Amino acid sequence: MNNRGFRGLVVLLLSVSYIAGPAYAEDQVFQHGVVAADHSLAAEAGLEILKAGGNTVDAAVATSFTLSVTRPYSCGLGGGGFMVIWDAERKHSVAIDYRERAPGAAHRELYLQNEDADIPQSDLSSKGMLAVGVPGNVAGLTYALEHYGTMDLKTVMAPAIRLAQEGFPFDDYDRNIYQSALRRFESNSFYRKRFEVLYQKYLHDGNTPEVGSVHPSPQLPALELIAKEGRKAFYEGPISEAILKLSREQGGILTAEDFASMQPVVRQPLRGEFDGHEILAMPPPSSGGVALLQMLGTINAWERRFPDKKLTPWDGQNPESIHLLTEVMKHAYADRAEFLGDTDFVEVPIERMISAEYARTTAERISPERTGKPEDYGRFMLNDDGGTSHLSVIDSKGNAVACTETINLVFGSYMVEPTFGVVLNNEMDDFTARPGEPNKFGLRQSENNTIEPGKKPLSSMTPTIVLKDGKATHVVGAAGGPRIISASTLALLQMVRFNRTPLEAVTLPRLHHQWMPDELLLEPELFEQAKDALEAMGHKVVKNSSLAVSQAVSRSEEGLRGGADPRKGGKAAGY
Repeated sequence: MNNRGFRGLVVLLLSVSYIAGPAYAEDQVFQHGVVAADHSLAAEAGLEILKAGGNTVDAAVATSFTLSVTRPYSCGLGGGGFMVIWDAERKHSVAIDYRERAPGAAHRELYLQNEDADIPQSDLSSKGMLAVGVPGNVAGLTYALEHYGTMDLKTVMAPAIRLAQEGFPFDDYDRNIYQSALRRFESNSFYRKRFEVLYQKYLHDGNTPEVGSVHPSPQLPALELIAKEGRKAFYEGPISEAILKLSREQGGILTAEDFASMQPVVRQPLRGEFDGHEILAMPPPSSGGVALLQMLGTINAWERRFPDKKLTPWDGQNPESIHLLTEVMKHAYADRAEFLGDTDFVEVPIERMISAEYARTTAERISPERTGKPEDYGRFMLNDDGGTSHLSVIDSKGNAVACTETINLVFGSYMVEPTFGVVLNNEMDDFTARPGEPNKFGLRQSENNTIEPGKKPLSSMTPTIVLKDGKATHVVGAAGGPRIISASTLALLQMVRFNRTPLEAVTLPRLHHQWMPDELLLEPELFEQAKDALEAMGHKVVKNSSLAVSQAVSRSEEGLRGGADPRKGGKAAGY
């Protein structure tokens, strides 16, 4: 996402002293429950439900439906996601996969055979109805509420419906996103006609609202119907009928069977250990959990190999730590591109990839002094999510929810159903759209992520819960395409290894390397302080003003804390 509008704010926040105190005025301690989300009103919605006696799942579902209203370009009814839940009393964990699926009529050559008078063939997987996967969000949220929540759907959806009806303030981040979208409309002559509903209902006919002005949501009719009739309204009722009508008119391939058969998949979280904590991470088709556990495992193995070169806080005084993290990332991202896919369709060597032995062999391939060439790490490439949102919830009993949701790129496919205002995803772009063809980096994409009917595209989403003595101590996740994995891992390290508060963990400067392109991205403070030392190690260093958006919460003897990333203007709310 384009965060140039926040550059000054981010630089200011990143330049303060990273010690808990006046610089972290928002860093409050709560005693009962806390929610962190990338919009303040969404966090307040979750808090409202907690105060009314709801549990962490109730609060997460309320927060998610509210984010569909307040951040419609990132996530919502027309998208999908992943949720990791920890029940401290039962010592039970579950991962709910409600990622979007490929329609039943989809096939591996879908974007090689179709033509569209308006949309270039290279964009068919990202714009228009052919880009839309079967939405899973409503199925996932209603399932989570029914099986793990305590409240009814009408109650938890009330905050979202209220905001959709009464309106909510347009903020700085909204303005930045809307202006960026309007520039795309200006540079593509066919957009105004082809994506007219998006232009009218969300982009206000090209007139960007003033910051602070209040606007209702076009999603109100959909939200009210779902609250009344449940998932059936979306998958077998008026909403699906309206989306299918749009699909037929716009050359899509969605069918009534695609919607009627959409069900979330309940999976077991991946488990790992780091610094005496147990990590619960999302399994495929999320790649985030495997990659996060790989990176933590490789750090462990490295420190056993080099006891005198342990990971320290990464800053300008410790370029060696930035180098280590970069190498760990490059190996994990290269493996992600080669091996990972939807395990309901392909074999993925998960146990081997997150094993201590594999971590040891990976650590042995890392030089303390120099980075390697791209071919030293991997040979495949993947597409990834861009328009995404993460929320974290924790309570005083150690129950927790980590939830990451997406419509893929900003405003998804640009297709909006006119009656119900549902912004439809472009998740099909996360598949290997052109099997066997090298991409712009000259790399071929993995066959594990090719299109098949009903298959789910690989994702970077990384909802993660950290446990100690059977209770959740930290919850973390992020938004921002492939940078989700690195941002989530870095925030986790800040809290678990270096005892940072959630707000510190999500605010401190970050780095990112995804193997290809071969660039080490550093936020401004790190870039200015460590550029020369890292270039001397062979890294291609690039300054980046804002790397992903992370939300985290934590529990300690002192109480509960939440941190919402200032890069997107979010907020933590608790009591």
